[in-house]
Amino acid sequence: VRPPLAIASCGNAAIAASTLAAAVHWPITVFVPPWASDAVVATLEGLGASLQVCPRLDTDPPGDPCIHRFREAVAAGAVPFSVQGPENALCLDGGRTLGWEMLLSLGHDLDRVVIQVGGGAFAASVGASMRDAPAAPVLHAVQTAGCAPLVRAWEQAADVEGGRRRAAEHWTDCMWPWEDEPHSLADGILDDETYDWVGVVDALLATAGTPTVVAEDLVVRAAEIGPALTGIDVSPTGAAGLAGLLALRDQVADDERVAVVFSGIRR
Repeated sequence: VRPPLAIASCGNAAIAASTLAAAVHWPITVFVPPWASDAVVATLEGLGASLQVCPRLDTDPPGDPCIHRFREAVAAGAVPFSVQGPENALCLDGGRTLGWEMLLSLGHDLDRVVIQVGGGAFAASVGASMRDAPAAPVLHAVQTAGCAPLVRAWEQAADVEGGRRRAAEHWTDCMWPWEDEPHSLADGILDDETYDWVGVVDALLATAGTPTVVAEDLVVRAAEIGPALTGIDVSPTGAAGLAGLLALRDQVADDERVAVVFSGIRR
C-alpha cells in the first residue's frame, strides 16, 4: 500500500496536486486553513482528496498551522507533494520550466517580470531560470500589506554580516512567521513565511530586482481590471502580480516589455 501524498495549500497548488493524484489513484491529504474558499474545498472533495482543516492552536509554535500538520503527516510517513522548496525541492523544477518557456516564446525580449509571492517557490524558480539569460529581465516579487514576510526579510538581510548575498547564513535573523493574522483579498499568497525566500533574494540580486508591498486597494483594483482588460477570469490571487505592476508604474518606462503571470482563475 502506497503512503498518502500530502500538501499544504488552499488554492491552485492543492487542486493541481489532487488532480494528479486522482489520475493515478493515489490517496492525497490536503491541509487547508479554516477560511479556505468553499469553491476550492468543493473542487478538492470532487477530486477525491481527503481534507484536513487546520485552525491555529494555542499549543502550536509560530507559523502556518497547515504546514505544522503537513510536517507531522510527512514525519508519520506521508509523501511530501507540496509546493514549498524546503519540503519538496522537486517543485522548483516545474517552476523553472515556466521561466524558460516564457523567455523562449518572447524571444528573450523582456524587460521585467512581476510575480506574486506566497511561499516563494514560484518566484524563486522562475527567477532562477531567468537570471542567467543573456539579458535577464528585472524580477519584482510582490506581497500584500496584509502579509509581507519576504519584504521584511529583504530589509533585515541588508544589515546582517555579509549583507543580502549571505542572507541564508542568517535565516532566523531575517525570516520568521508573520505575527499578525494574514489578510488580503489575494488569499492564496498569505503564507506566514516565505519558505523559499533565499531563492527569491538570490534572483532579485542577480537581476537588480526588488520586493514590492502592495496596498489592499491595488489588490482589489487589479482583481477588477485584470478580467476587464484581458477577458481572463483571473482570481485576486492570480492578479496580485498586476497589483504589483500598478504599484511600480512610475518606475516602468512606457516602452518596456513587462510580464505578469495570471496564476489562477476564479472558482
